Amino acid sequence: MLAEAAFLPSVEMRILAAMTSSPQEEIKNAAQAISDMHVAAVSAEHARAAGHAAANLCSGSGHRLLYVSAELQQLITQAIEIGYATALQDVRDGDFDGNIQEWRPALFEE
Repeated sequence: MLAEAAFLPSVEMRILAAMTSSPQEEIKNAAQAISDMHVAAVSAEHARAAGHAAANLCSGSGHRLLYVSAELQQLITQAIEIGYATALQDVRDGDFDGNIQEWRPALFEE
């Protein structure tokens, strides 16, 4: 109960701050959050594969990404890389071991 009481003002302050901040500030804060997540989630081990996946998805989007700023392109790329690297880590951690045989039965045939 005491922890909840301490948490509520913080939430209310964030809501109030979001209501009073400009769209540019919100975008800047979101971009910083994605950048921070990218540093934390995309290890050197997974960076190349994540970058390749992001490039494939972006190139598959057609001409639309050609008309957005370089900063927005980078933000989109980083977001894709975060998801891909996180999924790779989940696979490495064994989170999908039960599914892999179902998805790729040929890997388990002798």
